[in-house]
Amino acid sequence: MMQVKRKIILTLTLISYFALMQTIKKITNILFLLCTLSIIANHVFSQDKRFVIVKVGFGLPYGAYGGNIEYRWNNLGGYVGAGFMKSQNYRDINLDINLAKTFNTCVGLKYYFLRPIDGLRPVLGIHAGWLNNYYTNKIGSTNYSYNVYGLAAIAGFNFSENIVSLEINILIDPGFAIIKPQTHPYYSDKGYFTPSVGVGVNLYALRLYLKNNKRRKERNEIDTVFVQLNNNITENKKPNPLSQKIAIECNDTLGFKAIKTLFKDSQGKIVAGKQIAENAYIFVRFQKTGAIIGESLQVNYIDSSNKQIEVFVIKTNIKGENIESISGKIKTNNFNNLQYYYTIQGKVTTFYYGNNKNNISIRLNDLKLFDKNKEHNSQLYYDEILICLLSEN
Repeated sequence: MMQVKRKIILTLTLISYFALMQTIKKITNILFLLCTLSIIANHVFSQDKRFVIVKVGFGLPYGAYGGNIEYRWNNLGGYVGAGFMKSQNYRDINLDINLAKTFNTCVGLKYYFLRPIDGLRPVLGIHAGWLNNYYTNKIGSTNYSYNVYGLAAIAGFNFSENIVSLEINILIDPGFAIIKPQTHPYYSDKGYFTPSVGVGVNLYALRLYLKNNKRRKERNEIDTVFVQLNNNITENKKPNPLSQKIAIECNDTLGFKAIKTLFKDSQGKIVAGKQIAENAYIFVRFQKTGAIIGESLQVNYIDSSNKQIEVFVIKTNIKGENIESISGKIKTNNFNNLQYYYTIQGKVTTFYYGNNKNNISIRLNDLKLFDKNKEHNSQLYYDEILICLLSEN
């Protein structure tokens, strides 16, 4: 009687296991379709902490030879992939086994350690979907399914976080975490270690680059007007009114254009600020102290060795905070409970037109910022921000 009960329990366990693995395969295919549609529709041009990377490569995350789309939020990434495995042929004295080409799909989750700015980032994750097209001599001419789906672990490294990135992984397939094991004889006799290599493109960073490229001619024309104006000032000539209008009365199109400020910090350095979102403020700190008198134009690059200007973004979710209260904290260098982003790349064009006090307009281009707090581990991109017609009180 006990043996009968054990057999019944074992049978029920196996049935439950097979049903579970079949369900996993169905869920994998459904997730593949839903995630692909969701990512393409809603997040292709995401920024801030979230962005999308399209990759091509070989290995399990790419369905053998193919590609995937990865949606990344902070350190966590989720991907959907598809590809094909070419046909394979196994010949023996009495056998000629042909494995036909297959189309494969997969999904997965990955966790990226360290920060994007560190360049090299260890990766761990889990892969669900296509694992292998296999044959072993033990099978002989027996009928079986060679296309295997299941679970595998991911371990590897990701290089770079700019437009192009490279990822190299090893996927560890234990052999037993597969769908319909009864149709894959001898597969679970061993484990499998499969390398994967993929090259990815950050869609948001690429879009930013292409957009900036397209607008470069227009910006160069405006810069030419600025330089001409500066030369006129240097030669004590009266500036062209149209040039002066372009340089000073710049078109500020953001909805928060009225919420801006100009003040001095505790060291006497001039700080210009502006609200750029509901909970975000950008500030430009000039390393010089005292008023800048007269009309002049200056261009600075954040990533140059001569850092005359500091650009940073402050984010806060504290109720009641505004540009005045945050400016007060900047004056005393108190950034507690504030999310601080520092700039590592960008162009700053500043036009000074004061007679006896600071009067400035600022144009910021191609900004790339990172969160100073490693716990948040996010980055920001801005094409262009204008801070116009600021005057010191």
